[in-house]
Amino acid sequence: MTENDIESRFMAAMEAFKKNNAEYTTRLAWIKDTKHTISNKLTGIKHLYTMLNDTRYVKDRIKGKVIMDAGCGAGTFSVLLGLLGAQKVYAVDYYTDCIDSTNFLAKSANLDNIETIESDIGELKLPANSVDGIFSVEAISHYRHYDAFLEIAGRITRKDGFLIIRDGNNGASPSVRRKNYRLWDVFENYPGAISLYGHSKGETCYLDQRKEIIREQFPELSPEQVTEYASFTFGYAKETIIEAVNQFMRNNFSQKSEFRRGVCPLDPILDTYMEYLFNPKELKRELAQYGFKARVISSGPARSDLRWLQAIWEWLSPITIYSPRGFQIVANKET
Repeated sequence: MTENDIESRFMAAMEAFKKNNAEYTTRLAWIKDTKHTISNKLTGIKHLYTMLNDTRYVKDRIKGKVIMDAGCGAGTFSVLLGLLGAQKVYAVDYYTDCIDSTNFLAKSANLDNIETIESDIGELKLPANSVDGIFSVEAISHYRHYDAFLEIAGRITRKDGFLIIRDGNNGASPSVRRKNYRLWDVFENYPGAISLYGHSKGETCYLDQRKEIIREQFPELSPEQVTEYASFTFGYAKETIIEAVNQFMRNNFSQKSEFRRGVCPLDPILDTYMEYLFNPKELKRELAQYGFKARVISSGPARSDLRWLQAIWEWLSPITIYSPRGFQIVANKET
């Protein structure tokens, strides 16, 4: 399939997605962001070529292979992998909305090589040595158990297979760390709709969401107790909040957890991290435990007319990695 054919079929699927979901509502920011990204042809094509850029290090290792999109979100990247000729694409996500969106897009693109799997990425049940490559694109910072994902990736990836991780939360950058710490504070503690550093939060913060869960489950508690127990369940999702409050009511505070600056908060409803930070050099070392030989690439200018500058920037990654917001890891399975 030529690049023009890929573009034509991809954009046709995006157009169908827009029309079908005109009244689509979801709390998932990544689906909302995708709908905004493809709202017109120009931004839709830009989105396509950004994703194509994510495949550039392994572009000859996709066709005819079994590839996993780990955290498929709205499904646009899974569709691209299907159009690039993968034998099979495992599109994996924790949320039903994402699976529904991916299935719709695959059907719209007339693809039968995409298999959706609704699962926590850290609990994925696939046989050992069953995939040739894995992509995690702007997803690992939301995984509930990223370390379990690395272990699974090492188990299911065949020898000489690949793992590509791209994310916009570069913990090696002091500037990114400062901004993320501020974001974490806002999402955890500040009510009201707020936009900050390109992120928008709704009317309720995570602390207030935990209060609402506790009020609903424990109507006998006083407002003061609700507030106190909500502050003691930082980083917990609904089931764990209920378990902890039951313990608190018995004067057992062994599960007490309070907000600390520099610790990523958890959305108690969606059970996903807001924006976890990763130091790519540390992630590279962790991958070595699971048989991957990895290199860290510093994200440079995305504009096509500045590819020469991007090449220089990437060559200098050991130095430039401390500056940009994003990073990419290209890993090969050696064992």
